[in-house]
Amino acid sequence: MKKTTFLTGFSTYFNGSAKRRAQDIIAQKRQSLVEGTLDFQAQFIEEVPPELLERHSETQRISHFPDHLTFWAFFGQVASDDASCAAAVAHVQSWAEQRGLPIPSARTGAYCQARASLPLKLLKAVNDSLLSQLNAQLPTSAHWRGLRPRAEDGTSAQMPDTASNREKYPYPHGQEDGCGFPMVRLGGLIDLSHGGMCQFATCDMNTSELSNHYELEEQLNCGDVFIGDRLYSNYELMQRLQVKGVHFIGRTHQARKIDFRKGRKISPNERLVTWRKPIRQPKGSRLSKEQWDALPHELEVRLIRCKGPDREGKQKTRYLATTLLDAQAYPSDEVASLYFHRWEIEVRFRDIKTTLGMEMLRTKSPAMIEKELMMNQIVYNLMRLIMLKAAIDHGVNHRRLSFRGTQQVMLAFVHNFCDLAKRPLLRIQQRAKMLERIVERIVTERPGRNEPRRVKRRPKCTRWLQKPRTEYFEHFRAEDTPLKILDNLA
Repeated sequence: MKKTTFLTGFSTYFNGSAKRRAQDIIAQKRQSLVEGTLDFQAQFIEEVPPELLERHSETQRISHFPDHLTFWAFFGQVASDDASCAAAVAHVQSWAEQRGLPIPSARTGAYCQARASLPLKLLKAVNDSLLSQLNAQLPTSAHWRGLRPRAEDGTSAQMPDTASNREKYPYPHGQEDGCGFPMVRLGGLIDLSHGGMCQFATCDMNTSELSNHYELEEQLNCGDVFIGDRLYSNYELMQRLQVKGVHFIGRTHQARKIDFRKGRKISPNERLVTWRKPIRQPKGSRLSKEQWDALPHELEVRLIRCKGPDREGKQKTRYLATTLLDAQAYPSDEVASLYFHRWEIEVRFRDIKTTLGMEMLRTKSPAMIEKELMMNQIVYNLMRLIMLKAAIDHGVNHRRLSFRGTQQVMLAFVHNFCDLAKRPLLRIQQRAKMLERIVERIVTERPGRNEPRRVKRRPKCTRWLQKPRTEYFEHFRAEDTPLKILDNLA
């Protein structure tokens, strides 16, 4: 028995314990929530550590949906095929019941409010961390001649037809009111080495695709090689990239006439030419007059003539323009091959739009549209990171792994990580099994494969919506509705 110093006949157990402050109790409960979040956190605790979420969390009180729990519930919405809020709430209810915590209501209102309050800076911090891990995991041998190839292209996505969405993202030109959906034009920048999505830039469909490039250009650094299609092959863009130390590869614009009799001959299919600055500043340019005047008046460009299949499978002559002027350091056949890799950005868009279901966004306000797009990037980049780690551990080519197969394995293994957040040995074993299953999903290489953009399955014979739905006549509108006897018996 412990005795007091002055009164030796009394035990220290009679002293009791100091009263804890309410803030300490709240902090302890919050810490228990952080350590025991949904099974996704235990599955990807190395890629998205709890400390990262805690650092950017803004949760100030105990609730059914703190920021950590809301983040992983939102993550599960995007990663799974059932992206409804009801499924996310059901997942949280099951998790809370297993841990003896208060079970939230089945209504989705509280979860949707918590998701709307989720800090955007938290999502950006997680996405930046995943990109940094992708760059760190990728071996330097995967870079092309010491350069990082990055491709940019545009795509689009639809969203619910709400007043707030229409205000920021109006209908495309020619669309009748109430008969379509607001659409957002997306500009995507992808690292072709590991497939990670660097950033999405947004604008409405009635603006040019180039308008997103100014925002994406901030992600390009010295030592990158930018690969774009004809739209990006213009004097101003190539000059701006050259100032940053970024090289350019792209097809020449269809309006530019190519004469191989001019310029300095490097080889039968290579010429070194000088492009002159346009007399007038392009209409879509965002540079000020002073910035435009400061651009150099000449630009040395290397033209490469090559052949490749068109959409009909026929060989067609193409002219590539690049600022990689050294023909010895950067051979023309490798430059042409690198440009043909630009098509991979379309496959990556298919992964994030079709496989993850981003073709039709679900949130009903522009602020939530931005968060939903960011969460899609997080899920996509996390899956790319898992694919890269699995490939490195088992000595296979990560470019041959199936994205859809990785998603299926990831969702199948999520329940195996239940209550493994504090059991590192068992978690490492389950993770090794998951990576082993992922590397089994190999996509066989099919060189020269050319699939036409045609749909075989016919749609249902349902007429198009030519006017708002409320203007159509509804049948059975009478007050005397038909009797449903089985409903009454139930």
